[in-house]
This record gives sequence, structure tokens and C-alpha cells, in this order.
Amino acid sequence: MNTKFKFYLLISFLLFSACEVKWSMEVEFNEDYSGSYKILILLDQDAQFYALETGQTTAIGGLDAILADLPEGYGSSIYQEGNYLGILVRNDFQNTEELQAQFKLLNENENTALLLLPIEEINFSESSRSFNINGIFGEIFVSDEESIEGYDNVFDGKLSVIVPGNITSPKLENIVNNTVIFDIEGTSVKTFEVVANKYSLLSPTNIIILFLVLSSIYIFVRQYRKKN
Repeated sequence: MNTKFKFYLLISFLLFSACEVKWSMEVEFNEDYSGSYKILILLDQDAQFYALETGQTTAIGGLDAILADLPEGYGSSIYQEGNYLGILVRNDFQNTEELQAQFKLLNENENTALLLLPIEEINFSESSRSFNINGIFGEIFVSDEESIEGYDNVFDGKLSVIVPGNITSPKLENIVNNTVIFDIEGTSVKTFEVVANKYSLLSPTNIIILFLVLSSIYIFVRQYRKKN
């Protein structure tokens, strides 16, 4: 994505530490690796007022341009959270190939590319035993040590991933509902990865199979004893 487009939102509203943007993306995979995702961009009150003062057409700081350029099939709505106002975009996918194609389509437009602002790269791969997600969070701000603290008050980013199976990476003490959450600082380039084993001995499918096998053995043994 062209750098000037990538920084458009931040240059317009976030050069002042009083302004803040919240970005979050939640991706949820089903057992067959279909799923859904939603992306949320929120601007605080100061950013909204600044947008109005500089001639933007709406109180959400021109984010309507993203909504106007959304490809067919996406759902969207205006979203408010306390003093923050912004947009919520959502879509479904049938497999990882379709998900990757949707992200590529978003990146081809200067406005919708802002929905993937912190994500420099994201990849999905499967093997017979595991499912892997890996990528790169890009540097949103070209910063030095003196300015990092100020940027911390400007951008709040999170990527949430829900996957089936047993998560083996990252090594976290508490993983609730198979969800991994990455915090995005925006001041440095960072890699991220989620690896999950596809099959678990305690998965619902395996428990059902085990129950059927044990039931069959019980019935067979019972019938054998009756005959003898």
C-alpha cells in the first residue's frame, strides 16, 4: 500500500497527542476454517471536532469514504463507544483463500486499505496436523525514543484471532476460548504468529467417536456373555 495513503488517517487527525484512534480486528475461524471477521475504527471526540474544523463532511472524520468504497458483500455500520465514534465493517469467508482475497481487495483501494492499517502482511497455511497464521505489524509512526511516549497516546490497536484446535504458539499461560489477542504499538515493526494443532484427543468429534467405539464394545461383550 502506498505510504501516503497508509498515513492519511493519522496525518489528518492524529498529529496532536490529544487525538486518539482505536483500531481492532477480530477474526474467528470455524472447525472447517470458514469464519467471519469485523474491523473497528474509532476516533475520539477531539479528532471528530478537528475533522469538522478542517472541513471534513461528517463527524466521523471522513471515515464515510471507507464505507462508500467498500466492495460488495461487506456489512457496515456507524459505531459508538463512549466518547469514541467510528465505523464497524464485517464480512464472512468460506476458507482462508477467500479471506486472503478479501484482504487483497481491501488493500487495492486507498480508502478501504485503511481498514488494514497496522497489518503489513498476514498469511494463512494448513498442514495435516496444524493451522498457522503469521504476519507483520508495520511501523505506523516513524519515531525515535523521545516521541514514542507521545505516540502511545495516539494509537490503540488490537488483533484478536480465534482458532479451532490446541494453540501451541504463542506460549501464553491463559488462553480463553481459543482466543489470542495481539496489542499493536505502531512504533516498531513486529512479527506475530498463531499455531494450533488441528486435532485434539478431547475434541467433540473424538469424544463422540470414542463413545461409539466403547458402546459397540460393550454391546458386543454383553451379547457374547449372553450366548455363553
